[in-house]
Amino acid sequence: MNVTEDHMDRYPFGLQQYRAAKLRVYENAEVCVVNADDALTMPVRGADERCVSFGADVGDYHLNRQQGEIWLRVNGEKVLNTSEMKLTGRHNFTNALAALALADAVKLPRASSLKALTTFTGLEHRFQLVWEHNGVRWINDSKATNVGSTEAALNGLQVKGTLHLLLGGDGKSADFSPLARYLQGDNVRLYCFGRDGAQLAQLRPEVATQTETMEQAMQAIARQVTSGDMVLLSPACASLDQFRNFEVRGNEFARLAQELGG
Repeated sequence: MNVTEDHMDRYPFGLQQYRAAKLRVYENAEVCVVNADDALTMPVRGADERCVSFGADVGDYHLNRQQGEIWLRVNGEKVLNTSEMKLTGRHNFTNALAALALADAVKLPRASSLKALTTFTGLEHRFQLVWEHNGVRWINDSKATNVGSTEAALNGLQVKGTLHLLLGGDGKSADFSPLARYLQGDNVRLYCFGRDGAQLAQLRPEVATQTETMEQAMQAIARQVTSGDMVLLSPACASLDQFRNFEVRGNEFARLAQELGG
C-alpha cells in the first residue's frame, strides 16, 4: 500500500534499506499492484510491464469527483459510486481501489468484488467508531502503529468541532515530522502518552497535553469534549511499551470511551 518509516530500529541504514526489504515481495509476482501516490512502492527495475497502479488522483485505478460525488474508476471508466460503500474517508476509498486491483489481477468476477466493497463494514481497530454520545464520536484506529497509517487517517479528515488526537507509544525510532502538517488547524488538540509522548508533543507543543498513560489522556479529553467533537486514537506508534498488542490498546480505548464518554 505504501512505504513509510516503521521498525526503523531494525534497519540501521535507514528508509532505503527498509524499502529494499519491502520490495522483495515483487520478485516472483506475476502482477505488481503499486501505489501511484507513493513513489517508494515502485519496483526499482524490471517490473514495469507487470505493474498495475492505483491512487487517489492518478493510476489505472483512481478516484474521480463529479458534482459532489466520488467514484471509483478503472482506466477512466466509472465502476462504483463511493456513496454505496459503508466505509467513508479518502483513505478507505483508496484502499478499495487497491483491493479491486488485486481482485482483478486474480480474475475474480468484477460484480462480486463491487458487491463486497458495498457490504464491507471495516475491521476492528481501523478507524472504527466505538462510541458516540451527545454528538461526540470516539474513533479507534489503534492499528495505526506507524506514521504513514496515522497520516492516512488524518488526510482529508473533516471534523465539525474539535479533533482530540491521541498519539503515543513506542515510535520505533521513526521520524514523526510528516504528521506536523495535519496538525495545524485551529480545532486540533494533541494528547501524547507513553514512551515517545514527549517527542510527539513537540509536533505542536502549544496545543499538546502530555500524560504517562492513555487513560490519563482520555480523562483529560472527557473533561473538555462538546457536541461535534471527535476523539481519535491514531497513535502512530507500536503499543508494546504499555500494552500486549494494538488490539489490547484498542479494546482499552473502546472501554474507556464508553466509561468516560457518558
